[in-house]
Amino acid sequence: MFRGLGAMALKELRQLKRDRVTIFIAILIPVIQMTIFGYAISTEVKNVNAVVVDLALNESSRDLVSGINNTGVFRMKGSVASYDDAYQAIVNGDARAAFIIPPGFSPLAREEQARRVQVLVDGSDSTMANYVLSTVSGVSQEYSSRFRVQGTSIVNGQLQGIQASVRVLFNPQLRSSTFFVPALLALILHLPLVLLTALSVVRERVEGTLEQLIATPISRLGLMIGKLVPMFGLGVLEGAGVLLVMAYVFGVPIRGSLPMLIGLLLIWIAASLSLGLLISTVARNQLQAVMMAILVIIPSILLSGFMFPRESMPPVIYPITFLLPMTYAINIVRGIVIRGTDITALLPQVIVLVGIAFGLIFLAAGRFQKRLG
Repeated sequence: MFRGLGAMALKELRQLKRDRVTIFIAILIPVIQMTIFGYAISTEVKNVNAVVVDLALNESSRDLVSGINNTGVFRMKGSVASYDDAYQAIVNGDARAAFIIPPGFSPLAREEQARRVQVLVDGSDSTMANYVLSTVSGVSQEYSSRFRVQGTSIVNGQLQGIQASVRVLFNPQLRSSTFFVPALLALILHLPLVLLTALSVVRERVEGTLEQLIATPISRLGLMIGKLVPMFGLGVLEGAGVLLVMAYVFGVPIRGSLPMLIGLLLIWIAASLSLGLLISTVARNQLQAVMMAILVIIPSILLSGFMFPRESMPPVIYPITFLLPMTYAINIVRGIVIRGTDITALLPQVIVLVGIAFGLIFLAAGRFQKRLG
């Protein structure tokens, strides 16, 4: 029943030993990923970017800002002049929270308005928003309790202390689907396109048709782009489908410009295809291509901000997130769909994504030319 088992196993072992790249990917890369992800992945929320509108500019307001900063949850990005500036900072993604301190602020003020601090919270990330709300509540109680201990907190027979008036923006109900579904739009477009394109050149090599392509007069760049055209059409159809599901099945409204969203998704499709094409020119066989694609996809899911806030990641890991194309795609899609961000605020990330798309195509063409040589 098991005749020849040992000989077959020995043959496969010898073949595997000759494929050192596959051994390297299969053993060393998971160890590296485990180390990086173990440090990077955390449900703890910290370093939430925040701005302050300090209309009091007194000792009480400075004490309050210091207390907020000392929680470790917030990272103060500075002061802005007005409520509108604070709101726009959140829309543009420069801040996740804003604190508006009224004129004449004091926990012992007779007027309730002078004791009320308005807090704006970006509700697009429901997990982060809930954590921020609990932190704001804790800071408010701790700050007010200091005056109660001193026995000076009763004015006109009423207990004094600051009051936090919280307004959750973009997602008042804190629905998790509002946070995850737009990011899924970028992820679902990314996964199949990278995997399918990663096998394109490798398939030619495996099927023995690569020599025929080399013999044709087509240029290297023309060959690379020609392989992307059918996949690009497939990506457009896929994108239209997931957009309709997002809007009509999950009920996630698009607050920003729909034409701008479609245009930027086309750039994202091109970037995903070019990444897969580069993998295809590096891999020597289909197994290597699939494993290299997974090597890119898993960090894209865990480190791009899709599930966990990037700001909460350790300083050693945080710079790595800027190397992932999906980081920019998720920021762009969430900005347009959830916050209604305009193209001006997203322009730096759009430029990076366009550079990735074109840069990877030319790099893939260069790799293919080098292999021909």
